[in-house]
Amino acid sequence: MMNAYIVQSDRVIEPFGDHPRDCLIAYRKLSVIHGVVLQSLGMDVRSTPTAAQIEDPGEHIILEDSLFFTKELLQKFIAESRRHRSSSVCALKPGLVTHSTMVPTQDVRKHDDRVEYGLRYLPARESRGEAAPVVIDPEQFSERVPLPKHICGGSELRIPVTDTLIVQVDHWANLWAANIGSLLAEAARLRNATRPHLLRLALQARSLNKWKILRQLKRIGKNCDIHPTAYIEGSTIGDNVTVGAGSVIRLSFIGDGTAIGSNATIECSIVGNGCALDSMSGAFGSVLYPRTATSAKLIYLSLCGLNSFLADGAYLSDFRFDGKNVTVMKDGAVIDTGNIGLGVCLGHGVYLGAGCVVDPGRAVPSGMRLVPDEIRTISRFNDNGSVLGHRIVDVDSE
Repeated sequence: MMNAYIVQSDRVIEPFGDHPRDCLIAYRKLSVIHGVVLQSLGMDVRSTPTAAQIEDPGEHIILEDSLFFTKELLQKFIAESRRHRSSSVCALKPGLVTHSTMVPTQDVRKHDDRVEYGLRYLPARESRGEAAPVVIDPEQFSERVPLPKHICGGSELRIPVTDTLIVQVDHWANLWAANIGSLLAEAARLRNATRPHLLRLALQARSLNKWKILRQLKRIGKNCDIHPTAYIEGSTIGDNVTVGAGSVIRLSFIGDGTAIGSNATIECSIVGNGCALDSMSGAFGSVLYPRTATSAKLIYLSLCGLNSFLADGAYLSDFRFDGKNVTVMKDGAVIDTGNIGLGVCLGHGVYLGAGCVVDPGRAVPSGMRLVPDEIRTISRFNDNGSVLGHRIVDVDSE
């Protein structure tokens, strides 16, 4: 049995104040994901304060506790490392996948031809030497985003779909990317499925139409109340979930006990346990931690912490009008994410009242409850009948 050593750190992800290993990725803490993936490959998982304290003469791997990776990525890395029969460090070939994970915000080693992560392989002691990079090409599939050229800078905008993913979670933007990446990995596994499996799905759908086939790929939990006019495809629905009339849920995970109203739209998003989405609300490419409540029309490319609330009329922006990439703050410095689209991060317990607009890339500290300034809200009427910040329209009596 190969040992897997997880090096502990004291990292904290703002604005949550949580350690990366306690952050949620598709409902599960990162530490739980480590255990599931490593044990599924027959590894004995151990923790260590530092890599220098490891004394293991046998074959083993060492990884940082902030690292998210898929089983497919780890399998490829170990197989390639064994083929080289030497110590190695995991690296990805730069491209669409690394670009989408906000590499500039990760504490990784960046080279022109590769991005190196905190994952190492060591063979038996007699075969060790200086670690060499094992460069994996993660590109598999991509989906085109239909945007006019003036929006995406004249180049085509594409979203990577791959089951070969690794992200070092050093920032909330990386946490968002790991969540969305884990969701898209499910779509990649479908595309990588064997031809007989795809044929069975087509027979179940009685069609070769991809959307009709995708509608067969849904998992519904126990005791759910789903209106017959709701449309669900390629999604996993937890237990005790309610879905109202006309709602659309596509390529998403919906947690236990979540309530979704009528005519809501949820696409490529992860909605945690016990959330509440009012009628006509929606989420696209977003992550809602457990017990998020929202009446907002659309949450786009954003991450909402535990027990957060968005009123109808609250807006989380995801795009800059000056044509520049979205920037974020990290360790007191402004970081260019390299992406033109990225939304907002709400910390735990954040409330946004109607009329609140948050700029793209901004992180709202946990516990803040925000409403617009008094001049933008009608809270009282003056004695002369005027309302501060507003005009009263005169109606012609004739």
